Amino acid sequence: MTPIRYAETDTLSLRQLDELNRVEKGTSFRAFKACRDALIEGVDYFHLPAQEHESLINELKSAGLVYATTVNLVLFTHSGYERIRRSAASRPAPSNDGSLT
Repeated sequence: MTPIRYAETDTLSLRQLDELNRVEKGTSFRAFKACRDALIEGVDYFHLPAQEHESLINELKSAGLVYATTVNLVLFTHSGYERIRRSAASRPAPSNDGSLT
C-alpha cells in the first residue's frame, strides 16, 4: 500500500486502513473515535480541515486514496495506526463487524 506523504511523514487514510484490514467502510473511523483521546494530533494523526486542504483532499479523492465522501481528512502515522490497533484489540469485537487486529 502506497502511503500518503504529509508533513514529511508517511501516513495512511481511513480508506487505506479499512482496505489494509479488510474491514467495511467506517470501521477504522469508529476505532479512531473510540481512542481519539489517547492519540496525539501531529504525532499519531493529522486532521486536515477541508477549508484549508481542499486541493489535497480532491487530489487524494481522484487518486482513490480517500473516500469520495471525505470532507475533513484524517491521516494516520505508523504510531497512530498501532495505537488504534492495540485499542481495538483490547475491546470485544461486535458480532457483525470487522476489527483492526
